[in-house]
Order: sequence, then C-alpha cells, then structure tokens
Amino acid sequence: SQDKTMKVQKKAAKLHAARLAIIKEALPTATTIALVKKLLSVLETIEKLPVYLYDSSNGGYGLQILTKRLRFRLERGPGETGLIDRTGRALKMEPLATVRQLERYLLKMVAKQWYDFERSSFNFIKKLEETPVSFNYQSDFDSEGLIYWIGTNGRTVPDWVNPAQYGLVVVTSSEGRNLPYGKLEDILSRDSNALNCHTNDDRRAWFAIDLGVWIHPKAYTMRHARGYGRSAVRSWQLQGSKDGVNWVILSEHSNDERLGEPGSTATWTIDGETSGQGFRHVRIQQMGKNA
Repeated sequence: SQDKTMKVQKKAAKLHAARLAIIKEALPTATTIALVKKLLSVLETIEKLPVYLYDSSNGGYGLQILTKRLRFRLERGPGETGLIDRTGRALKMEPLATVRQLERYLLKMVAKQWYDFERSSFNFIKKLEETPVSFNYQSDFDSEGLIYWIGTNGRTVPDWVNPAQYGLVVVTSSEGRNLPYGKLEDILSRDSNALNCHTNDDRRAWFAIDLGVWIHPKAYTMRHARGYGRSAVRSWQLQGSKDGVNWVILSEHSNDERLGEPGSTATWTIDGETSGQGFRHVRIQQMGKNA
C-alpha cells in the first residue's frame, strides 16, 4: 500500500542520514573531499562504460546512457588560436571506453597534433637531415621499421598513427583509389586484427608507397588479410624507384607459400646496394594469380 511504501522510504532516509552523520563525525570535511577526489580519479582511469547494457531490462540508468546520441559544445578560450574548428563533426565512440580515453580522443579532435603542422617541422624529417638512420629487423611488426618510425615522428611520441592516413606517406594501387575491399591506408595497418584490403586478382596488380624519404631497404614484412588461405599472394616482386616511374626489382618470389592462414605474417631480407641515394618509392607487384 501507499502508507507502507512511505514508511519504507522514511526509514531508508533515516538510515541514510545516520550513516552520513557517522561519516561526518569520523572524517573531517577536508579528508572526505580528498578521498572523493581520489576515488573519482581512479574511476576515470579504470571504470569502463558498459554501454551495451542500456537496452537491457536491469540496466536503464547510470553511465549506460552514453549509448544515446549526445551533443557536445566545445568553445575556445579567450585568445586561443591553436584549436581546430570541428563544428558539426560526428564523434565515434568504441563500445567500451574509459573517461580518460574519451578525453584523449576529444583532445586529438580539437588540438593540433604533430602531423597537422608543416612537414618541415616533423622530428623524423629533422633527424634525417642531421644524419642517416639505421633500422634493424627484430621480429614481425616490431618497432624497428621505417613505417613505425614515421608514424611515431621518429619515436618521439608514444602513440603510433598510420602514416598513410595523415599524408605522411602516399599509398597508390593499380585499382586507383577505389579498392574491391578496404582502404589504401589499410595496407600499413598495425591493428592486432588483420584487415581485409586487396586489389582484384590480376596478374600485374600492385600497391605502391611514396615514402617521402630515401631508404636502402634491408628487409620487409607482409601480413595476409583476415580472409581465407586461398587468397594469399604467391608470386610477386618488391620493386624500388627513385621517381615513381622507373622501377627496379629488389626481391622476387615465385610460388612462395610463407603466407597462408588469415593474419599470418612473414619477413624477407633484401640483398642490395647500400650506397648512393637509395629509393623513395617501393611497390609490391603481383606476378601471377594468388593462392
């Protein structure tokens, strides 16, 4: 009945007030505030937002509301000129994210990152102008290669970015910009899950990369897509070019079966000249049907 409900609510309120009185008596106000701030700091770092619970029968409250469409208003402070105007842009959020991750994502959207400035300001360009840089292969998808080095601005930032996604290198293909599956920048992905990115299965299909820097390649790594084993490349050439027009063979493979299962990786060494200017462009050209 309604009277019974009111009695329960009054009792709960009385108990709540009693607990607060004990806390106030035992803890000074300054100590309580410090503890709450510390708790919030910890939760912001580790608390996951269970957005997948929003539509469940027992999860209609709390942080789950982040599954709903939200509107953010970001305003520049007085005299601020270094922020990028992102008015009208959509915010994409992963199903699980911490408050700290959301904060970093928003910061990247509005504050200029190192790759948003002039190319001459990049640390990896300055380092190359000072002295040649050597890379030594350790393992597949290690942090010792040129693509990783460019994507971390000469290893001066902690988070790697795909160089092709931000114009640090330029990827082209025999299919032009529109691939049958995937995007051009996907061929440089370091995602833990292999991405599907490929041309049509033509005998002379190719992917090329304008590195924007000169290199004497000593080894290269490839990863098979997450498709099926029958689509793995088997016969191909790694080619190098100084101008993107005239190509020379750096490494040639015929019926090479080192790439097999979806997501499998392999590395091949390259025997070539180490003097002179080197190459600015590299290209993988298929020389026959795939597996």
